[in-house]
Amino acid sequence: MAKLAINGGPKTIDRQIGKDWPIFDQTERDNLLEVLESGRWWRGGGDAETSRVAQFEQAFADFHDAKHGVALTNGTQAIECALKALDIRPGDEVICPAATFVATATACILVNAIPIIVDIDPANYQIDPAAVEAAITERTVGIAPVHYGGYPADMAALREIAERHGLWIIEDAAHAHGSTWNGHGCGSIGDIGCFSLQMGKTLTAGEGGICLTSDEDLAQKLFSFHHIGRFEGRPFYEHHIVASNLRMTEFQAAVLLGGLGRLEEQAETRDRNARHLEAGLREIEGVAPIERADWVTRWNFYFYHFKFNSEEFGGISRQQFGEALAAEGLSVGTGHLAPIQKNPLFTKRHWGPACFGDNDPPDYASAHTPECDRIHAEEGVSLTHRLFLGGTEDMDLMLGAIAKIRYNVDELR
Repeated sequence: MAKLAINGGPKTIDRQIGKDWPIFDQTERDNLLEVLESGRWWRGGGDAETSRVAQFEQAFADFHDAKHGVALTNGTQAIECALKALDIRPGDEVICPAATFVATATACILVNAIPIIVDIDPANYQIDPAAVEAAITERTVGIAPVHYGGYPADMAALREIAERHGLWIIEDAAHAHGSTWNGHGCGSIGDIGCFSLQMGKTLTAGEGGICLTSDEDLAQKLFSFHHIGRFEGRPFYEHHIVASNLRMTEFQAAVLLGGLGRLEEQAETRDRNARHLEAGLREIEGVAPIERADWVTRWNFYFYHFKFNSEEFGGISRQQFGEALAAEGLSVGTGHLAPIQKNPLFTKRHWGPACFGDNDPPDYASAHTPECDRIHAEEGVSLTHRLFLGGTEDMDLMLGAIAKIRYNVDELR
């Protein structure tokens, strides 16, 4: 008689685990109504004390241990704005990881810089500092590490490389709201930190983004590049640089202030539940957690990865494992592990003829990222962050589903 649900046996998980996303309550309703009735729907409609955007910028910066925040339309344009504030020039090279959402690299192209895509560390799926070092050329100006899956990258190694070569660091923290590196908020460790506030993120207004920095000069440049070239304290119709309008609305900030009030508790809940899951994964042959380096003092993730080993899991493929898990009531994915340079825009070189000036970008079709390739094809398994907002009993159900498949793996062969 079949035991696995995929073969007709009973499901392990027959109820919702975690919580629905997004989460909101009367706080957001009250904030939105207050903005609506105020008639000030954009950040220029009042002073800093009454602007919901200005309030959110400072509160989010404080939460992540930065001095300044500039809220924007989305996370991609947050990276673009950061690159402009750091005086990017056509043909400048910026080193990015292969495992990320494509916007980390396309933001560079949109400001005429060349993304140089490197491999990831198989221990933690973060950008490999050795690969960064090997990719530096005379045209390299900066590094754009991604705190992939919310796990803090090896910022000590990256900062040492950056200081030695005179490079800046933009942290792509789109996955890492509330994660901490050696006790410091991700996004406050490099020169500028960039966050997405898109629908699926652990803090969201549907769309949105924000840049953080503790550098006064960079803060002023970020403000100007997002506010049509205006400088704070100068006349409103005085414009100093060529810049776009990337401003966040007061409505978005009203929603974000409500969510920010829950972020600490949610981050602690996810981190606590993930540690419980990790302990259980270590007891099941063929799966393993991503072990936490000493610098990972809190891991609040957009999605949570663990590792699958086909040989140790009875020889079934990761695809078979995922299908069997889905039948047991637990859907899994692979996150953003697909190497970004394999997208057609890179392999077919779909950018404008004048995008990089006289500078020729690399042959992305032959870019060598063997660890990212292997992990994407065989190993990485992701779980959405909302699953970790319940109790430890939800973690036990997930572990039960994985263990059930392992103990009955012969049914899948």
